[in-house]
Amino acid sequence: MDFPRQFQQEVQQLHHQRVYSILLVGMGTMLLFTALDYLLIRNHFFEFLSYRLGAIGFVSLLLAVNYLDRHHCRAWAIGFTGYFLTGCVVLLTVYREGGITSPYYVGLIVAMTIYTALAPLSVLQTLISGFSLVGLYLVSMAMIGPLSEYELISLFSNLFFMICFVFIAATQSWADTSAREQEYRLRQEEHQAAEQLNRQAEFLEQEVKRRTKEQQDTEQRFRLLYEAIVDDVVLVTVHGHILQANQSFVRHFFGGTLPEQASFFDLVPTDAHLRVRQELLQPLTQGAVVSAWHLTLMSQRQDPLEVEISGALLVRGQKTLGLQLVLRDISIRRELEQKLIVSLDRIRQTENAAILALAKLSEYRDVTPGHHLERIREYCRLLATELARRPECADLLTPNFIRDLYQGSILHDIGKVAVPDRILCKAMPYSPEEEALLRQHTSKGGEVIRAMMESSQSSGFLTVARNVALFHHERWDGQGYPQGLGGIDIPIEARIMAVADVVEALCALRPYRP
Repeated sequence: MDFPRQFQQEVQQLHHQRVYSILLVGMGTMLLFTALDYLLIRNHFFEFLSYRLGAIGFVSLLLAVNYLDRHHCRAWAIGFTGYFLTGCVVLLTVYREGGITSPYYVGLIVAMTIYTALAPLSVLQTLISGFSLVGLYLVSMAMIGPLSEYELISLFSNLFFMICFVFIAATQSWADTSAREQEYRLRQEEHQAAEQLNRQAEFLEQEVKRRTKEQQDTEQRFRLLYEAIVDDVVLVTVHGHILQANQSFVRHFFGGTLPEQASFFDLVPTDAHLRVRQELLQPLTQGAVVSAWHLTLMSQRQDPLEVEISGALLVRGQKTLGLQLVLRDISIRRELEQKLIVSLDRIRQTENAAILALAKLSEYRDVTPGHHLERIREYCRLLATELARRPECADLLTPNFIRDLYQGSILHDIGKVAVPDRILCKAMPYSPEEEALLRQHTSKGGEVIRAMMESSQSSGFLTVARNVALFHHERWDGQGYPQGLGGIDIPIEARIMAVADVVEALCALRPYRP
């Protein structure tokens, strides 16, 4: 079976398995939207409830269809149908609840996020899925009728962010697909290498048996086996003098000819001599077995060569022959590890870019100056770094925690996407009712990030981000919101965020004050 067909079958099987998660998460999202309907638009609650229950029923049928898809050939069609149905229900809600100005359009981005994050889509499938929902949104909004200038601007901004997210998701799909293909190729190469190694091992075993029968305990048999080993093998005294070595070792480190009185220490950098004596030669002399011990040696060309050393005390009868060392070149393996690290960093950068784009939704709708989020996360990083120098904070504010706070702080006002524009764009003061609506952005932000946590188990910073979004308006005296926490009951990341938010508010120009 050729590589593309095998790879496609693996992807189809993975897609089939993840369709269950996609559909179940979609049903859960419908239920969450139902709770949101009850809080925000009770006059349409039962109407929207019927839409969502109908969609949940249809998605249940899709779960059954996916279960019956034994050949895993309809996974994309099933998942796309559930995704498209979710988008239609969200669009119906948007259409019935104010059209372009309805904050429910964010549900389309949530649907895109869930689908593109879970489904192993190709770039083309991601673009088709994303632009199908964008096109449906545009058609739905066109059906409303003539639009005002403000509605046109809102439509443009909504389309802009949706299209940006489609391209970000396509980039992520490309990176994921490339990583899967590379991982598959590595597995195939590893499998082939293992098969070849097994064949070579079987051949070597047969050869050893044959020669053992012909020449028992002869030096010739020992030499043949010694030279047949692929790795470098050397026999040294307890002081490091070389007694015997295979040709591979001699070729790598002495150019093909082993000089008299050669020492293993001739290959070891001077600053590593003591380490070799204490960690390698001394334990071997005492009968211990050393395995996978790393050391940098100098090759015949005086190039540094990273090797993995395994060794044991070689004894024949009552006589100690020496210390046998097996050296394996691990330079290629280290190079592959570095390539893997670079690939993971690239994927992490793509994830961070997607999170920043999502956070920009709240910044765009709020009346904030440019680069607000970038300044906020820098303030948080600087405050946390300084606090980490204090003994009482050092254990909590670790480098990993500070990195999570740096990324999570940009989501602190993500809940403002659920606050109406008439409140966000209004110059203070607010009425009590408007103030209550505005304060809901902390709870909404916490709910959004909690939903992201349920969909992604690999992003540890989301826990910090949720605490920041939920509690950054709490106060030390307990007079804050939403839960009225006080003192050290407020998570430290939320306290740091609160200080950064006040600094930003005092330093930035606002429409209602200099």
